[in-house]
Amino acid sequence: MTKQPETANSLARQQALNSLPPLLAMQAGSLTYKSNGHLLIVGPEDLARLTADQLEDLSSITLLIQGDVTNQDDEHLEKALAAAPEAKLIYAPLASLQGWLGAFELQIQDTEKQENYNPAKALIGQEHYDIVLDLTGQQLISSELSPPGYFAIDAQSSQLQEVIEEISGLRGEFEKPSYIEVNHAICAHADRGKTGCTRCLDVCPADAIISHNQTPTHDFIIQVQDALCHGAGSCTTACPTGALSFTSPQPTNRLTQVRQLIQAYRDAGGERPAVLIHGEEAAPQLDDLPGFVLPLALEEAAGVGSEIWFSLLCAGATYVAIQTSNDTPASLAQLLSKETRLAGQLLTTLGHPSERISLVDANTLNQELVQLDEHLAPWHNQPATDPFEWAGKRGTLNAALERLYEQAEAVEEPQKLASGSPFGQVHLEADACTLCMSCVALCPTGALRGGDETAPRLAFLEADCVQCGLCEASCPEKVISLEARFIAAPGIRMEERTLKEEEPFHCISCGKAFGNSSTINSIMKKLENHSYFQGEAAKRLQMCEDCRVRDSYRELAADPEAQLRL
Repeated sequence: MTKQPETANSLARQQALNSLPPLLAMQAGSLTYKSNGHLLIVGPEDLARLTADQLEDLSSITLLIQGDVTNQDDEHLEKALAAAPEAKLIYAPLASLQGWLGAFELQIQDTEKQENYNPAKALIGQEHYDIVLDLTGQQLISSELSPPGYFAIDAQSSQLQEVIEEISGLRGEFEKPSYIEVNHAICAHADRGKTGCTRCLDVCPADAIISHNQTPTHDFIIQVQDALCHGAGSCTTACPTGALSFTSPQPTNRLTQVRQLIQAYRDAGGERPAVLIHGEEAAPQLDDLPGFVLPLALEEAAGVGSEIWFSLLCAGATYVAIQTSNDTPASLAQLLSKETRLAGQLLTTLGHPSERISLVDANTLNQELVQLDEHLAPWHNQPATDPFEWAGKRGTLNAALERLYEQAEAVEEPQKLASGSPFGQVHLEADACTLCMSCVALCPTGALRGGDETAPRLAFLEADCVQCGLCEASCPEKVISLEARFIAAPGIRMEERTLKEEEPFHCISCGKAFGNSSTINSIMKKLENHSYFQGEAAKRLQMCEDCRVRDSYRELAADPEAQLRL
């Protein structure tokens, strides 16, 4: 095959990029930080004093002395002790420090009273510090992406002056976008006291996601602390159900944008398009990229996940490359490594080269892109598949997988995946299952579904199962187990199958169908010693709700004192 001259591809790429709005997350909502300019510096006294002396335009400076003096030279000590005479000093062990711009809560230890307390009210007249400068060398707030208003830096760093200038300007009100929203209706994290998926909690580099205990129900829900969130998007990539998503652009708009990018490139005469996803701050020079590579800039490279990657292949991309660099937070790099490895397994099972979705390193970017292009030459200029609409994260991913299945010779046997992968099946010990439907009630995706009173059954749709484990945790008989796997054939993966079904149980009084034999027998066994269900009253367990109430009233009418014996 003769390759399109790179100049023509480059021109087509430029036209495509010019024709589209920015692909970064342009957020509509926002929150406001309010800083009154009260600074807390934590570190050795000499460094804290000398640094404080260089700061301007602040309401107050408090020095929390932690660590030994760094230089015993007399001249140095004399200069340090004379510096920052207006600063307030605290000599006490640090207990905790947390928060963000305008809302840092400090707790220090009172060693005599053996308790912790917040000194801010007494020292600066407000409950929180607004800004924190950490000179301890230990990074007291350890998240990979630090909260706004928190600066951890070596006092000898050449960048200290930049930090000093930034801190001096942090008085007033500052806005930032609200990046992420949560759809609790499809969240697989927890329900009714059972814990399932924790993927978003595991990958947030800013520690902005928490499992919040809702009182008085004590049900845990996922919450995004907007003040800490940097919009890295790793939570949206890790979330298997789409419960976490960017507020803007909405996922459906994102899918439309990336499809338009490839289509615009092709309309301009470009050939064999490939897509490079990268973080905004690690953007490669456009002229340094091969002409067929279309860059997709996000806040962070982990800002879109597999449903977009596979959809890009369906739109005709030869491959999708996700760029990491030395500055990529470790949690994001680990997530992308895990997700692209899983994507490679799915592609292989579908009959495609695993390299069609690959990680690339910014340091060897051009070389890797060219190698991918050469390796994937048989997949150049793949026609776009039949279009499909956004159907939620999982539905969109399933649609893309189905289209890719049609393009190649898939492996027909199920392929085992690593435990915890969001694909797989549910195993049921059918003989011991009572069809109580606890699993159905907790399943966040509808992968497990029941029948009705006239046809008691438990059915399963593998394509919708994200292996969250809520069904396994909630099963009272402990007869459910999970198997992480992927099967390419849509006819198996995307068709409902029955795990267990029974004839309905009929009320012994009116004949109405309610429940099933397994459930009724299980209830009778559990309540066989209950005083309310003894003798003839035991038959009430075999009655529907209406007949059970009528039978109880008949007994009370005949024996009014019966209620006293309950």
